[in-house]
Amino acid sequence: MCYQSSMTTDRIVVVGAGITGASIAYHLAKRGAKVAMVDAVRPGAGATEKSFGWINATFSKHPRAYFDLNQLGIAGWRRLETELGGELKVQWGGSVAWVAAGGGADALRDSVRRHQEWGYATHLIDGDEIHRLLPNIAPGDFGAACYSEYEGAVDAMDAVKAMLRQLREAGAEVRYPHEVTGLKLERGRVTAIQAGESSLEAGVVVLACGVAIPRLAEMAGVSVALKESEGVLVHTRPQPKLIDRVVLAPDIHCKQKLDGRVVVGGPVVAGPGTAAGTPPEPGEYGKRILTEAAQVLPGLRGVGVERITLGRRVMPVDEYPIVGFAASCPNLYIAAMHSGVTLAPLIGQLAALEILDEARVGLLEPYRPARFMD
Repeated sequence: MCYQSSMTTDRIVVVGAGITGASIAYHLAKRGAKVAMVDAVRPGAGATEKSFGWINATFSKHPRAYFDLNQLGIAGWRRLETELGGELKVQWGGSVAWVAAGGGADALRDSVRRHQEWGYATHLIDGDEIHRLLPNIAPGDFGAACYSEYEGAVDAMDAVKAMLRQLREAGAEVRYPHEVTGLKLERGRVTAIQAGESSLEAGVVVLACGVAIPRLAEMAGVSVALKESEGVLVHTRPQPKLIDRVVLAPDIHCKQKLDGRVVVGGPVVAGPGTAAGTPPEPGEYGKRILTEAAQVLPGLRGVGVERITLGRRVMPVDEYPIVGFAASCPNLYIAAMHSGVTLAPLIGQLAALEILDEARVGLLEPYRPARFMD
């Protein structure tokens, strides 16, 4: 395939081989671009392998423009699943959420109504419907519940591996461990990345390296404002089939992967402007949330823990994505994603348009890096 752009006749270097970097590199290579992707450790070693992998545009996704972006993100996964064929399997079963009796019921009903008005396939359900959708769940007394039909879950590492295979088939370079220690700048543009004594020339550099983005962007005089946000997940050993949808209970959230492993996390953050806090200690916290999960999903009682992960989420200070070319360094492209899993296929597609065709995608205007510059 051919493309024409004054900025992309040379190699495009994507720094970061997580879900966002892999998607951007994949969509660029699919268009015929010359791509190199580098990672400091290995593909997916950062937030990606510690991600819950919930694909959604649910109630924390507001205002309307951010909801629309995430709804398109869901559609992006359906497209990517088709493109990658049997290499990628998304678990499409929707999510079931409920709130405890006497707490938050009106807020959940209001959220459902707002999202329905925006065209989202969600609706309130009763106890009988919960048991039909999740026969192995014991929700207890609850104030309100809903089913969001078109959501899904994905193993983010499986998605990265599938896109890496496509990248390599397209002739892209994938280098790791390859820690970027510097950016070479000439006349306000990045001309190469440096890793120790080695240098890799670039026509465009994409920073999609998660929590390392601010340090590298600062080398080009670009401010990318992230904040601390950690998340603990408990991964069980493989179990018989217990659930086939994402479960969002008052104190835990969980899913069961295709390999039978159940993944459990604590309360879901309510939305932009809130914070879940940092768990005290991963092992202690993980065991506690697994005990709480067993109250909701009795099949988890006595189940062995395979591993407990502590992930550092890529969380911009205002909790919205940071994506686009830096105004002060016009060939440096930033992709710091919150809702990184949901948005990855869409951002890859839109970033390819902006990099290869010099388009300025209107959907991304609220999320430009310039909003953090003085």
